[in-house]
Amino acid sequence: MSTRGEPRAQWFRRPVTIALIGLLAVAFAVRAADYLRAPHPVAGAGLSAEQAEMARNLVDHGKWFAVNPAAFELLKKRQADEHRLVDPASVDFTKADRTSRAEPAVDQMPGVASLLAAFWSVTGNEVYAPLQWLQLLLDTAMVLLVYLIALRLTGTTRVALLAAGLYAIWPGAIVVAKRPMLDTWAAFFTIAIVAAWLWARDKPKSVGRLVAVGAITGLGIYFRPFVVFIPILLALVATPGGGWRRRGIWAAIPTCVALLVLAPWTIRNYQEFHRFIPTRTGLGQAVFEGSGRSASDEASAQFVQQHQRGAKYGSPAYDDFLLSGAVRAIVDHPGQYLGQVGRRARLLLPCLLALLVWRRWRRAALVPVAAAVATIVPYLLIGDDTRFYLPAAFAYLILIAMTVEVTIVFFGERTSRRSQDGLTTPGETRVERARVEARR
Repeated sequence: MSTRGEPRAQWFRRPVTIALIGLLAVAFAVRAADYLRAPHPVAGAGLSAEQAEMARNLVDHGKWFAVNPAAFELLKKRQADEHRLVDPASVDFTKADRTSRAEPAVDQMPGVASLLAAFWSVTGNEVYAPLQWLQLLLDTAMVLLVYLIALRLTGTTRVALLAAGLYAIWPGAIVVAKRPMLDTWAAFFTIAIVAAWLWARDKPKSVGRLVAVGAITGLGIYFRPFVVFIPILLALVATPGGGWRRRGIWAAIPTCVALLVLAPWTIRNYQEFHRFIPTRTGLGQAVFEGSGRSASDEASAQFVQQHQRGAKYGSPAYDDFLLSGAVRAIVDHPGQYLGQVGRRARLLLPCLLALLVWRRWRRAALVPVAAAVATIVPYLLIGDDTRFYLPAAFAYLILIAMTVEVTIVFFGERTSRRSQDGLTTPGETRVERARVEARR
């Protein structure tokens, strides 16, 4: 950031500024190149298709967050046949819209669908490209946020630049950034919530900043419900001033604001399904598959149809049946389930890097650890899908950068001590030491 009164031209010539601009350029270049190489990725195409179908019904038919099963299956079939993400604009949905009725959806949060509908209502062209380019730009901007987070935590430019550089070239971000799906945005909001939290901590008496953290978290829930846990864990480990009363306040304000932002969706779910569904269904299906009862969504659907005919995919009844089946499996084979959870817990092992930097950055190291724990732990009980855990990667990259800095300082100090002890002194110093010994 430029200092007050500093000429803008001079600010742009600062080494740190030049380095940041270079990192942003590299980050955008590699992401854009990956998109241009394969602009229609098949990974996550089914999840993208459901969001697109919700957006299409909103734009074309004025139906809010509804999915036409026939149209959805038609789009998925085209994608399976072509083995790529297919733009809805290239599919003729006339027959599907005539023969099948759109039904309210609750098995997915509507974040990406809302963005697609906004783009399509303006452009009139139902393609993913505008959203994908927005995602590429946002993921590039995450490099700057990672830099600011690391800088606020450590006060060390070298650590901040290294963390930002690692994120700029991290393959996970490069590959996922172009996918028009909820999980891509989950990473954006996870990083943004941590950055906003540290920004709020700069002015501990500012309620407005805590409200802003809650608003960002509430928007994030529309893409990934479990982001609601991030401010809570950060409050436990990083609240300025300490004290459990203050921690409670710092956890309560963002959480309450986030739930207020979520409230319209929860009310909509109650009106549509006549039951309390705060975010979405899908927990039962995820636990059912994560417990080992099923290997895929298709196998889960077959299981439901064999025992609960008529239950529609993604409906509350469908999810409840799978959840009850998962609970029975866990009760019957608790050891097997706990073993699966334990194997997933290995994803928390990078948190141990905090021990290596504990002496220098005790409180600072807890922030990325809390972000990783809040992201990963809720999914340990659910399943192995990598997309659940990717948003925690930025926290590990910051811990790696902190560890590298501590290592550099350690070996630098060690070399300096050896030099002072005469173990690596120049020849003239050794001669002088010999003369002193001779006088003795």
